[in-house]
Amino acid sequence: MKNFSLPIILCLNLMMFGITPKTHGKNEFSTFFAGTAKVDITPPEKDAVNLTGQPLRKKDSLYARVVVLKDQNISLAIVSVDLIVFSSLKVITEAKKKWGIDHVILCATHTHAAMAPRGLLIKPPFSPDWTRNGKDPGTTIDWPALSSDPWYADTENKIIKTIGEAMNNLFAAKLISGKGVFESAYMAHNRRLVRNDGSVVAMWENPDRRPTKPVDPSVGVIRIDDLRGNPRALMVQYACHPVATMGAGMISRDFPGAMVDHIEQELGKNCMGMFLQGAQGDLDPYDLHNLKGDNRFNIVRMAGISLAKGALKIASTLDAMQKIAPNTIQIKESLLKLAHRNGTNTSNVGILTIVINNDLALVAIPGEPFISHQIELTSKSPIKNSFILGLAYHGKGSPFVVYIPTVQAVKEGGYGATECSFLAADAGEKMISEAIISIETLLKPKSSSR
Repeated sequence: MKNFSLPIILCLNLMMFGITPKTHGKNEFSTFFAGTAKVDITPPEKDAVNLTGQPLRKKDSLYARVVVLKDQNISLAIVSVDLIVFSSLKVITEAKKKWGIDHVILCATHTHAAMAPRGLLIKPPFSPDWTRNGKDPGTTIDWPALSSDPWYADTENKIIKTIGEAMNNLFAAKLISGKGVFESAYMAHNRRLVRNDGSVVAMWENPDRRPTKPVDPSVGVIRIDDLRGNPRALMVQYACHPVATMGAGMISRDFPGAMVDHIEQELGKNCMGMFLQGAQGDLDPYDLHNLKGDNRFNIVRMAGISLAKGALKIASTLDAMQKIAPNTIQIKESLLKLAHRNGTNTSNVGILTIVINNDLALVAIPGEPFISHQIELTSKSPIKNSFILGLAYHGKGSPFVVYIPTVQAVKEGGYGATECSFLAADAGEKMISEAIISIETLLKPKSSSR
């Protein structure tokens, strides 16, 4: 019985919160669990507006999707929300209090055709608006007051409840991850066109598919199976702005919605798809303003399906690389004090670094990093599968720091570099350096006295 003592204690701890892990197969006392749940957060059509205050008719439903991961020591909830940004301290605090979750990450898919609470609107007379005024939105936006919007408050409550449902749905699981090259006719290109004279032009669309740089043509996948080998969740990390349905006057999840729909269609109703936005700060899909009418939504659907097919292909190759060792979760929180570009102000920016099974690293950043930061993380991290989660808030520091450009981009200027960004030019590099240090720290063997 000695070998089973820790798993039994884990099961008893789960039961204290009213949670009975579902187990399958001969490994009854697994030490790694996962749970999934999702909820519809679509606003009533009469209330629906986007970030600029444009009324929205219903074309699609918006969701919040939750994956809970738990080993013997740590529990983690990853929430993917079909909104342009979602940073709710209330959700994180209440989820920890009600469900005993140690860490919660709120990730926005960043679709530009989703509902926005009234407190975040950027239409006139808010000019320069909160994204362009050169200040930290953590101080200029009253984030708790967003709950005065009935839809937003309802969304927060739904997500808190859904995290609890995912905890209640825990099953003995195994997690494997990987990445591969994603070749697509739909995305993505770097929208910062640096001319020969050094000037920068925003290239919002690229219908001719001209080569641009830098880009990262890879897609990351995280597959969660039950102990019978049935897929229960497929999480896909990719970097690109979901903007093709922006301005169409309709609610849309954009390509991330089509992606998860196709994954769930292919893997079955018991497997939940999830999109995790990457370092998309300077990346767009090829098509935008050149899309008209229903063709806009058709192209977006095809873009999402192509991403899903790429992810499914990579996921299907992971069995051969699976390790026998049990899954473990390690997490390190960092709170960086970063200078602003102008003046003497500083902001506290929270970075959450997660290492799972020593072969997957996730770095949650509450803003929109440029793709060069993802490339730098990949090149310097000791873990091959190291992925940035952009627009990801875990409850510490500023809820949202807008664009996070590179030093070179700030020198060049342009949208996202010197417009809609306020942190010092080297802020992104400092975030990545901290993440790499955190990954290296988490990989070090723990002392026997712990």
